[in-house]
Amino acid sequence: MSASPSLGILGVGLFGSIAASVLIHGFVKYLHGPTPEVRREGVDEVLDVVVGSVMLGTLYALLLAPGSSFLPWLTHEIASAIPVGSTTLANYLPSAGDPQALLRWGYLTAFRYFNETTGFYATFWGTVLTLNLVPVTSPLSWYLQQSTWYLQTMITYTIINLGFIYALNLIAYNAWWLLPLGIGLVIVRQTRSLGTFIVAFLIIVAVLGPLLSAYTVASLSKPLAQLGASNLWSDVTGSLKLIIDQGYSQALVMQTFDVTVDVALAMALAASYGLYRVFDEAIIDVLPL
Repeated sequence: MSASPSLGILGVGLFGSIAASVLIHGFVKYLHGPTPEVRREGVDEVLDVVVGSVMLGTLYALLLAPGSSFLPWLTHEIASAIPVGSTTLANYLPSAGDPQALLRWGYLTAFRYFNETTGFYATFWGTVLTLNLVPVTSPLSWYLQQSTWYLQTMITYTIINLGFIYALNLIAYNAWWLLPLGIGLVIVRQTRSLGTFIVAFLIIVAVLGPLLSAYTVASLSKPLAQLGASNLWSDVTGSLKLIIDQGYSQALVMQTFDVTVDVALAMALAASYGLYRVFDEAIIDVLPL
């Protein structure tokens, strides 16, 4: 799936519609307001549209504009400071010089690992249930369930976290139209707080999404390979032996992944709220209405 230009057009159209409505309303209040206070509010609404347009152009140029290297550069700089084993997280990021290419890689990678992990778990339980249907192999089914309970628990948490990572990357990839919508809400007094939070959240996830996808590659490639996730049905006996032998050690790796992702998500939420408060204070000062 590639970025659709219609999404960008939709976003600009949403912002343009909101901005035009506020602009017309502001001019009407300024030209026909019964009191100086009402006319001043009309001027404020016109200035809101001007500031919002500048804000949209600036953020779009930095985060989403084709050919802009700011977002890839920032993401790689942060990843270079995060150690992963004997290397850094930057080695697991693509060498994308375009923000849309980076965001596209982020959500496709998260989606692929989510499918691989859920597919492995579904196949694992399909094998367990199949073994349980045959009286001769039902004891093996019971043993497989009991001996891999820790692995099953960690896979469940990993699938949940991969779902969050995919959702964040998908949101970041759709910033084409979400960012103009958020800024459109910013210039309307009644929805300013919501729009400010949307903008702050999009800035955070645009950086965090690819970083979490890169960490997924760094952390889960080996466990899934060691557990024989790609050939469980083609070599049931060998795969089940791998699961029993490697289950505990690879579950420990998944637990480390889950804890790290949980901490990162909590920090991202706190950072989004902090950035929201900064924007909220700044916007209130700039947009006094």
